Amino acid sequence: MKIVESVQNKMFETRFPREYAVTLVFYLLALITAELLTTYVNKIWGLSAHTIILFILLVNASMVESEDFSNLLRSMMPIPIIRIVGLSIPMMQIKPLYWFPIVAIPLFAASIVIMRRQNLSLKDVGVFMGDYRDNYRVQFFIAITGFFTGIIEFFILRPDPLIAQFTPVLLIGGFIVLLLSTGLAEELLFRGILQQNTMKLIGPAWGLLYTSLIFTTMHIGWIYFADLVFVFSVAMFYGFCLIKTKSIVGITMAHGISNSMLFLVMPFVNLAYFSALTGIHF
Repeated sequence: MKIVESVQNKMFETRFPREYAVTLVFYLLALITAELLTTYVNKIWGLSAHTIILFILLVNASMVESEDFSNLLRSMMPIPIIRIVGLSIPMMQIKPLYWFPIVAIPLFAASIVIMRRQNLSLKDVGVFMGDYRDNYRVQFFIAITGFFTGIIEFFILRPDPLIAQFTPVLLIGGFIVLLLSTGLAEELLFRGILQQNTMKLIGPAWGLLYTSLIFTTMHIGWIYFADLVFVFSVAMFYGFCLIKTKSIVGITMAHGISNSMLFLVMPFVNLAYFSALTGIHF
């Protein structure tokens, strides 16, 4: 019993002034508001809200005394940048698959700047397999969960395919794009940098919860509440994997595989199944 209590206390311990919690809740609510404005009201209002959040984060990070809290605020700055870039660039003439790398480029740039500014090595952000042999096997099993999460999320969202035809060349090309643009770019920022900084400030459990809520907030645009619940569950799983393995390799692969199943594979599988049942061919 004492061992269990000790583990629980360690998971939920906090090492920062309580008033910082108010600031973190403020930014979470601000991002939720900005995403709701973008999705349900007006994209210009959403763009304005995200721009204001970015400016406040910049000023706030330069004013706080705690270096750890300042690092956390700086690691949150790429989040509104994701929306600012996505809403500012005219994408009507660009194929949907290539929206992802366009947004990922400034995301990678921001992550690299943060890593250099905070003296974070690749090992610090989890870009390695781990220190023990069994971790390779663990990372493999984490990666294959992407097949299941992608299938589940497809039946929630049912998106159109991001490739014109189900061919090996387009499938492999699309997988590489999604792996780098969503898997690596997002896991590097959200788990490798943001969650690590959050856990350092407020402890593993609260850091995991807060990062997962922030990650879920950025999926409000998909509209479906069921998807938000699903994304939050997956984010908690990915964050827990990071805590246990100290690596983002497996969850990066899982994220890339999941989006590939969601956007590249399942739309064609679903169409083929429908055609077999109805005799209608597309």
